[in-house]
Amino acid sequence: MYKRIILSLAVLLSLPVMAQDDVTFEITGGIGSAQTRKRIETQAAKLLTAINAAESAGSPINYTGIDIDNLASQTIGMSWNQAHFRTEDPEIVTFATTLKKKNGVIRGYQVRNIGVMMSGRNYDGEPRQEISIDFSPTGRIVDFNFTMPTHVYVGLLKTGEQLDDLDQRLQIIHWCEQFAKAYRDKNKAFMEAIFSDDALIITGKLKMTRAKSDIAMNSGAKVEYVTKTKRQYLSNLYTIFRTQPYINVKFDDYRIVRHPSKPQYYGVTLTQKWATKSYQDLGTVFLVWDFTDEDAPKIHVRTWQPISEETFKLNDFKLP
Repeated sequence: MYKRIILSLAVLLSLPVMAQDDVTFEITGGIGSAQTRKRIETQAAKLLTAINAAESAGSPINYTGIDIDNLASQTIGMSWNQAHFRTEDPEIVTFATTLKKKNGVIRGYQVRNIGVMMSGRNYDGEPRQEISIDFSPTGRIVDFNFTMPTHVYVGLLKTGEQLDDLDQRLQIIHWCEQFAKAYRDKNKAFMEAIFSDDALIITGKLKMTRAKSDIAMNSGAKVEYVTKTKRQYLSNLYTIFRTQPYINVKFDDYRIVRHPSKPQYYGVTLTQKWATKSYQDLGTVFLVWDFTDEDAPKIHVRTWQPISEETFKLNDFKLP
């Protein structure tokens, strides 16, 4: 008798916890197929409920019953190792974006503007963040990321509509958000893949001359910068990964410019806020992205300068 009472109490006590972890998810537009929309709503709700349950229990995320590929679950896991999080609201209503390739073929869907609250002893950033979830054309979860504020995102898309390169800008936003996340997650594989093997990486100021066969400064005269190879830059970065308990990188003030005669190249200017346990700085980062292969874009140039200095631009570099 007593065992039955104890068991019943245990079940009753568990119900409020389960209920507070449950998430409902509704998409108000952006997906033409009602069947695909319903499937995405279901998978998003399952994933976010699993994340909330794991945050409540202080445990790993259980993906049982969720249609998610290995890369997406690994991506979430890397973030989970750095900090835990849970949804800000149990009832989520948002809009979906259809992601297309240059030829108009649908490559998937994305939902964003999902507020989460961060926690964890190694997390030292803003308590509220926003996340996005990417889906395949059939509704399988294929990616997850922390995203820029909604008002910044909307502004960049308006410019893309005016210049008729909205799909390319969506790609750039996605990859820049992935880039910032890779710093925070200490994701070596992403860093190895995203930089071209001969990337020109500028990190400060020094009088020197650089000679390079494919990408170089336009002027052959001496200019002020410190340059590193991809290997040198990543070696220094991996030391930071190893020695610092956390890395918080945030990109703000996005400016995206398409090259006038080589449309596969884009210059992206960002304000970068960098913080580790022992060091913080604020600077301007300029990236030259090559979207020749839109499924595997590369960074050919990365520069960093103090916020007070005039930043590099696309016409400062000779592109192949």
